[in-house]
Amino acid sequence: MAGVTGTLGLFSLVDLFQLLAGSARTGRLSIAHPRGRARVYFERGLVAHAEFADLEGEAAVYALFEDERGSFEFVVGLPPPRSSVATATENLVLEALRRLDEQRKGVPAPDAEVSREAVPYVPRDALRELTFGDDELRVLAAVNGQRSVARVADVVGLPLERTQQVVGRLVNVGSLQLRARRPRTAQLVVRLARSGIPSGALGLDEGIVHNWSRVLGEDVAEVAVRRPDGSAFLAPVATVPGGGPYLLALPDTLVRVDLGVDDTVLVKPSSG
Repeated sequence: MAGVTGTLGLFSLVDLFQLLAGSARTGRLSIAHPRGRARVYFERGLVAHAEFADLEGEAAVYALFEDERGSFEFVVGLPPPRSSVATATENLVLEALRRLDEQRKGVPAPDAEVSREAVPYVPRDALRELTFGDDELRVLAAVNGQRSVARVADVVGLPLERTQQVVGRLVNVGSLQLRARRPRTAQLVVRLARSGIPSGALGLDEGIVHNWSRVLGEDVAEVAVRRPDGSAFLAPVATVPGGGPYLLALPDTLVRVDLGVDDTVLVKPSSG
């Protein structure tokens, strides 16, 4: 990941932290945030030090997760200047997501912003004796505890902004709650396929695709791929038994999407 840059959006902080932890990277993740410069230092995959505006340590990490904005750059090999984070990276991410979930449950404003990636679900103690409009009823019917807000918008045929408003209103009256649920990003190496994959499609291990489908609650038909230079594209996906840590494609497909054999790329489902 040396020299990789991008903008928080297609790949989130969860994606980046999981990738750096899983690959045991050492280096500095810098984020040009509107509120001030942020730096998170990893040492062999563990978050060792973090600073954001006037915050440091775990508090800086939690603040970044609460307001994911800005461009990022990861530079390999830069050691942390000091140690300010004692929590294991996986627990750090889980705690950040738990805090986000708690915040969403208690948001009082009727038009509070709802993330397109949040997953709405009907809590056990949901109020049942309320009168809903047509849009509210359609959204409630599409919520299954697995679809993201963006996917619910697709299912009911409402604009995303309108769906976010409806979900926010239903959360505020206690009919829905939100949780963050994201499919893991896969770091794969590009390999050439001679056959078995349709032209224009990318082949991925069937286990990876199955796990994504289970998290999203729907079949994965398309993936988003981030090239080594930080640019990204979408492509259809084909499952490959025993595909391992590889992204497989026919020669004409590699030329079309501008990838080279042995390139290392980040891949995630485009839905959800």
